[in-house]
Amino acid sequence: MRQMILTAFLALAATAGELPRFREITVTSSVEMGYQLLAVDLNGDGRKDLIAIDERASELAWYENPAWTRHVIASDVPRQLNADAWDTDGDGRPEIVLAYRFESSPERSVGNVAMLKAGPDPRQPWTMTEIDRVPTAHRVRFIDFDGTGKKVLLLGPMVGMKAKAPLNDDDVPVYLYRPGAWKRELLHGKLHGILHAIVPVRWRGAKKEQLLTASFLGLHRIERNGKGEVTATQIARGDQRECPQCGSSEVRQGRLGRQWFLAAIEPWHGNQVVVYIPEGKRWTRNVLEGAMTNGHALAVGDLDGDGRDEIVCGFRGKGHRVTIYQAVDARGRKWTSQVLDDGGMAAADCRIEDLTGDGRPDIACAGASTKNVKIYENLGRQ
Repeated sequence: MRQMILTAFLALAATAGELPRFREITVTSSVEMGYQLLAVDLNGDGRKDLIAIDERASELAWYENPAWTRHVIASDVPRQLNADAWDTDGDGRPEIVLAYRFESSPERSVGNVAMLKAGPDPRQPWTMTEIDRVPTAHRVRFIDFDGTGKKVLLLGPMVGMKAKAPLNDDDVPVYLYRPGAWKRELLHGKLHGILHAIVPVRWRGAKKEQLLTASFLGLHRIERNGKGEVTATQIARGDQRECPQCGSSEVRQGRLGRQWFLAAIEPWHGNQVVVYIPEGKRWTRNVLEGAMTNGHALAVGDLDGDGRDEIVCGFRGKGHRVTIYQAVDARGRKWTSQVLDDGGMAAADCRIEDLTGDGRPDIACAGASTKNVKIYENLGRQ
């Protein structure tokens, strides 16, 4: 199967556009086990810095662009797993919400959720205020449901409170918090098994944001109107093998000119890179890669400036590598691939952001077993 996929990619390579060249920059080789990256301007200089979530560290740190000097945000935050940043109080500086003390079973997980606020100098330790405790707190994301620029916080635990591995046969909620009050509200409670990803998107370019989720039930789109009414629509069921090798693990939205698509990793921590293309009311599933081990990192962005997004995907298991997938045709039915990093990055998360200020989007990844954070600087086409 793998040979057939690679042969198909090679046959299509001649018709695909040339990808940019990339130069590796090592930000750090001293993380214990990288899990997530955030690209946020923390010091107000107009350049995006990197926050590295290190799930085996007790310090949360950021790396200052352009020298990538390390600064400690908070100490005594063990088993940190996920964070997001937003200016919650309107003072022009982003706050960070962090989920830590994570374990995959509810009875062993504290699930601290805390807000971190910088003082006059963000290079000094930040002030931390606890918001909530949610066992297996796994994903935190700010979202603009109303399209007003005023975001709320969403939190997705990995499993429900009655879940038992390996099937984790219980419903999983998504909670909502309004900045300032930070009171837990239920947004949606009918996902199931393992909820691995919650991803705010401007669905097909809309002003208001909606939420994409990836779970044992596959891919869902959740929207919330001005009256607080919530609608959940299943997009696809994901991988149809028996659970826990089922459903979807990650999802991102992309576009090829006027054509929208969804990129996914399937099943949970799976072996497949999948593209979904809308065909009327249905989404056609196309497997681009079937030989990953522990797929985890997924990002979408226009790397070559042609108005068509590429997919960046990495996996953490044996033979780890990071690969760029590029659409050959305008509809996204055929794709080719190019390996970005072969063996030097066990990517748990990747971001596509302009980190050098030259107007070209770069790629940044955090490695698990490779214990590193790298930037792949976009040098443009030859």
